Amino acid sequence: MMQIVYGKAKEYVGVSEVVGSKHNPAIVAMFRASGHEWVQDDETPWCAAFVNAVLAECGLRGTGKLNARSFLEWGEPINLTDAEHGDVVVFWRGSLDGWQGHVGFFAGTAGQNVMVLGGNQSNKVSIAAYGKDRLLGVRRMRMPRSTPAKSTTLQATAGTAIAGATGAATAISQLDGTAQLVVIGAAVLAGLLLIWIARERLRRWAEGVR
Repeated sequence: MMQIVYGKAKEYVGVSEVVGSKHNPAIVAMFRASGHEWVQDDETPWCAAFVNAVLAECGLRGTGKLNARSFLEWGEPINLTDAEHGDVVVFWRGSLDGWQGHVGFFAGTAGQNVMVLGGNQSNKVSIAAYGKDRLLGVRRMRMPRSTPAKSTTLQATAGTAIAGATGAATAISQLDGTAQLVVIGAAVLAGLLLIWIARERLRRWAEGVR
């Protein structure tokens, strides 16, 4: 999915601020897509607006905030060595412990630099180098878990139950009297076991195990 996001972000490369009193409507639209319609210029820092707008265009939720460091709470943290195109990278600006920062999409590494596809980089969307020593974090979109109905473990339980019920019905139809009672008793015990298994798998699903 982040590869798709990266491809969408690349479409904006070259979009730049307009010098003077006019403003680039494409950048103003990024603020609008981020939920900040009140911003009507291209001079307000817009790196976070760019990331939010690209995510929104891909049907994904960003942070809805204009401060770059807000993305440190977005998605899941990953190591730089595991980063892929489209992951979100966050850097400090001004001071490590301050509030200022920069955010963009991971575009690779080059020596001691991280290559960033981002907005508001020299007043435009570009791919630029940022020192690894300024990196605060790499974030990847958190993939939604399956619903209980789509959980693979629960699907396996359901399949077992259906197969067991079919087999029991076939066996009972071929028996008489006491033998049928024995098979029915065994089927009841098997059903209780499947209920216990399903309960355990629901518990595991709730803990994030598919």
